[in-house]
Amino acid sequence: MKVRLGFNKERTAKPIISSVILKTRAPINILRAEVDERGGEVLVEIPDEKAESAVAAFKQMGVDVQVGGFIEIVRERCIDCGHCITICPVSAISAKEDLTVILDQEKCVNCGACVDSCPTRAIEMLQ
Repeated sequence: MKVRLGFNKERTAKPIISSVILKTRAPINILRAEVDERGGEVLVEIPDEKAESAVAAFKQMGVDVQVGGFIEIVRERCIDCGHCITICPVSAISAKEDLTVILDQEKCVNCGACVDSCPTRAIEMLQ
């Protein structure tokens, strides 16, 4: 399961991720991190069998937690041009046989490259 962790200024000075790993014994994979002394966010992947306890531990430590679905294709604006397919570093975006662009949320690492590449702004990063 992919989880976005939001850290405020007070939380960045504490070893929260390592504490949750030790407490829950969940092997947490950090996919992307943008954190400094003012706060930030980290996108992590947690095995499904450990996700519930890890998410609860993060919340208990005051971390803002958002689970899944961070990128969305707005079908009304998408023209299926494929720019996003060519730019995706993890092949999370592909095309069906009829060339309709599709997104695999499980592969997506929420890098935002597809958002910037879309000429019609049909891909949005959800907050």
